[in-house]
Amino acid sequence: MHNNNYMRKIFYLLVVLLLASVAGVHAQSLKGTSWKLYVDELHDTLTFHVGADTSYTTDGSGEVVVRCLSRISRDTITLKDIEGKYACPGGEGVYTYVFLADGLTLNMVTDPCDNRSNAINGVKWVRGKDRGK
Repeated sequence: MHNNNYMRKIFYLLVVLLLASVAGVHAQSLKGTSWKLYVDELHDTLTFHVGADTSYTTDGSGEVVVRCLSRISRDTITLKDIEGKYACPGGEGVYTYVFLADGLTLNMVTDPCDNRSNAINGVKWVRGKDRGK
């Protein structure tokens, strides 16, 4: 009888630990990370640097090509470009994001900017060097 109670407690403990680890994966923060993407049309690698309130994208030489206001809520990021040669003035892009292995995929919810949505929707970014790490 005591052995069954002991095994049951171990089982519940393992279930709780498993659920906590799964919740930790979903709680991974996008803030303070950077992600790289090679764009064929540009023949260049872009790096998306995600901050708490602003984010920016640099080209292979390190030049900022677009800066935006960003809001992150749960699994959603909202982007509103404010400057840069690839900026899309007016309108916010809303994307859900998913972490898979060392990759990040943004999936469009809505975006009035075709250039931005065509460039980033459904594309896998690979992890760059995160700030502060």
